[in-house]
Amino acid sequence: MNNALKLAVAAACVLGIGHAGAATILDSGTTAYYGADNKGASDSIGGSTYDISQAAIARAGDVLTITITTAFAGKAGVNSTWGRDPLTGATGKGIGYGDVFLSDTWNAAGTSSNHYATDNATKGTVWDYGFALNNRWSNTGGTFKLYALNGATNAQNILNSNSYISCGTSCNYRENQETAVNAKSASVEDTGLAGTWAVTVNRSNPAQSALTFKIDLSGSDLLDYSSFAMHWGETCQNDVIEGLAKNVHVPLPGTAALLLLGLGALGAARRRGGRALPPGAAA
Repeated sequence: MNNALKLAVAAACVLGIGHAGAATILDSGTTAYYGADNKGASDSIGGSTYDISQAAIARAGDVLTITITTAFAGKAGVNSTWGRDPLTGATGKGIGYGDVFLSDTWNAAGTSSNHYATDNATKGTVWDYGFALNNRWSNTGGTFKLYALNGATNAQNILNSNSYISCGTSCNYRENQETAVNAKSASVEDTGLAGTWAVTVNRSNPAQSALTFKIDLSGSDLLDYSSFAMHWGETCQNDVIEGLAKNVHVPLPGTAALLLLGLGALGAARRRGGRALPPGAAA
């Protein structure tokens, strides 16, 4: 096989791998994000019910998919006397699913060695975008709107975990964490884009249950992101997944095929150029 064709095949293989890949944020290990907890730093408050293990972020063409693996999937509504909806004033809602927050940079307060133990909505990353769920207490899924968060601080753009908890001091939860988009804020803008989210429950292994968010980003600045900082947790934020997923951008469909075709043609031209001509033939 000539060098040009070898290069084309290698490039096609590399690009093809990129289409299928996803960048992952893990919620385990010595440097995993915990976030601030005024009751004593820990990963998951309240036991395995709230545990989050990872978030996988992938982009194929204009479609962004985020899959969060969490034992809480399918459990929205638990502890019904604890939860409320600050946007409608409804009580007795229980614990629900928080919104997804995104940015192109990650500036968590604290250090990896202390699991970013001072980070909350008042410190660290100011988020650029949020997925606002249509019904965060649904255990089947639904739709969400993509909002641009234009305020200079998170306080202008979000509702924190305290806003969703109505049990006072009688329950233990992670306070002051960014939980939902404040769609009533003047600094929050509806981009006009919407996506879908779904709940998948693994009955035999609840820890492998998941929430999946999918949206077509056509026309959005998010298409320019090659890396995504992300934050998600339950409305009580008893566990939080946060971090930076690098190299999420993948080539548009057909890029590998076009490269293969072009380099293959180059190889054919080189072979023709190196072929000896018969006596008297025109060059």
